[in-house]
Amino acid sequence: MALNEKQILSFLDDGTVSDIDILNSDSENELEDLLNKFANDDFSAEIDNEMLANTEIDLHEEDDQTTNETQQSENEVFDLTPVQFPFVQKKDIKWINKPFQEPYINLTDLEPIDCPSTIPQPYVYFTKYFDQKMFEDLSFYTNLYAVQNNDFSFKSTSPLEIRSFIAIQMMMGVLKYPRIGMYWEQKFRVNIIADTMPRNRFYSIRQNIHIINNMDIARDNTDKFVKIRPLFDALNNRCKQLPVERNLSVDEQIVPFKGQLVVKQYMKGKPNPWGIKIFLLCGQSGIVYNMILYQGVSTNINKDLQKIFGLGGAVVLDLTKHLTPNRHFLFFDNFFSSYNLFYALTARQIYAAGTIRINRFFNPPVLSDKIIMKMGRGTSYEVTSTLGVGLLKWCDNKAITMASNFITSGKPESVSRWDKKNKQYINIERPEIIKLYNKSMLGVDKHDQLVSYYRVYMKSRKWTLRMITHAFDMAVANSWLEYKQDAENMGIPKKDQKDLLHFKTTLAEELVMVGRFSPGKKRGRPTSSPSSSTRSAECRSPTPAKTSSKALEFRPTEGVSKDLFGHFPAYDDKKEATRCKNKKCTGKTHVVCNKCKIHLCFTPKKNCFSDFHCN
Repeated sequence: MALNEKQILSFLDDGTVSDIDILNSDSENELEDLLNKFANDDFSAEIDNEMLANTEIDLHEEDDQTTNETQQSENEVFDLTPVQFPFVQKKDIKWINKPFQEPYINLTDLEPIDCPSTIPQPYVYFTKYFDQKMFEDLSFYTNLYAVQNNDFSFKSTSPLEIRSFIAIQMMMGVLKYPRIGMYWEQKFRVNIIADTMPRNRFYSIRQNIHIINNMDIARDNTDKFVKIRPLFDALNNRCKQLPVERNLSVDEQIVPFKGQLVVKQYMKGKPNPWGIKIFLLCGQSGIVYNMILYQGVSTNINKDLQKIFGLGGAVVLDLTKHLTPNRHFLFFDNFFSSYNLFYALTARQIYAAGTIRINRFFNPPVLSDKIIMKMGRGTSYEVTSTLGVGLLKWCDNKAITMASNFITSGKPESVSRWDKKNKQYINIERPEIIKLYNKSMLGVDKHDQLVSYYRVYMKSRKWTLRMITHAFDMAVANSWLEYKQDAENMGIPKKDQKDLLHFKTTLAEELVMVGRFSPGKKRGRPTSSPSSSTRSAECRSPTPAKTSSKALEFRPTEGVSKDLFGHFPAYDDKKEATRCKNKKCTGKTHVVCNKCKIHLCFTPKKNCFSDFHCN
């Protein structure tokens, strides 16, 4: 028989009597206050460091799997699947005025690099980042957007045409004409661009290009980059598959953009201070291994992790969460540095160093800038934390403070510096941590530099266009660095390796030609070219001098000649036969490949046509 409310209260004596007698009056008040806090919606914002240090927090809300509690250095560990990070309270941090004791480090071997038997063409490297499925999606959603936008003049595009559109953008980034229309003008005409796509068609595709269906964007969407997210996800997925170098760095990259955009940033000192910020994890060579698009509060980083380590620390931990422990050295600047970040990286066996801001390290007893500058250039001063983090302040032209969990002074070396006062070079001591930082911290800057050399020319108010072209520029830079890595591993001399310029132009040509029958035919009269009937005699250009046939000889790239698509023999209409272009063949022929536009022997005795395209 169920008890009613009065009977329950009679058993409990109105709640004043209970068999649980461990709660005193103070405890009851604390329990009441705690319950009131849980009832408050802003409770999550009131969590202090003490509660964080004694509470296990699931940093991935979407994961339903539970994690086991672990203790490390008497501090509770926070879970960021698949690793856990310790957090230290301020009261547990103690500094000692003595040099940092370097730990014994025995790094495990790096992941082996699969060296190909032959160097692939640029097209092969690039399609590992953006495969045929990506171009199919671009084609589909571009057509869909044109229909939704009631653009009845737009003719449906195809994956091959989208690929050609991207290739044209790459060529424009290399040539850098001041106006896009000039590529189709008679005086400045670029055949690979003008013969591939008419000018108005280029503008039409650029106006409508899309990667997602805008109608699928949820009303409560908080991702400000949702319109270009699939493209950067594909790029990042490939970056995470690459074998990671020993020395890594984390830094910001700015995508140049001055138009109206909520997440637009200004970063003083950058080559392009206005734009969209991306956090990158790069190797010393400049290869990108991971990235995070910054969008303010809605950045895709766990909020609980940010409360503990700050934005900079959370970015570093998120970018490095897929790294194998005890393999890598990591470097970053003072935007990311904090004491708890170094302590957490120590637990992950990632050996880190970087410049710091003193106020994030709980008042270490280091010398002030004024005092150490008086002591002269080359002076260094060290302090050590009892939990394994060392600080070093070094005096050069100005005082520099650095932190590390694996090295500080190390083996100092003598470096030459110019003395303005005495007008002569002097030798000063430079700690090893400074040398390692200068050598390894430039990975992101190097990648940014490679992108900037031949950045896709873009003059548009649409931030999505800028981000789309930037994604392809990043893929080209990474592809070229992969190519260089493979070429060096195979022992190919540098003089025989393609530089970035030729790599990108070759890639653009292959994107246009691979998988299609022949270059597009020019339709109509070139833009802005006067009619021959109205051209005055004074304006006629002189007859161009004859050029030798050898100077006009054209050979397709290996990626185009061996794509096994659209190569058909045809006879020319010349009176004299032309020299066969196959290697080691001295014969002459009238047979020409209608796609490659070169002459190749095709007789019963020898088939250079087949050898050239298949072997």
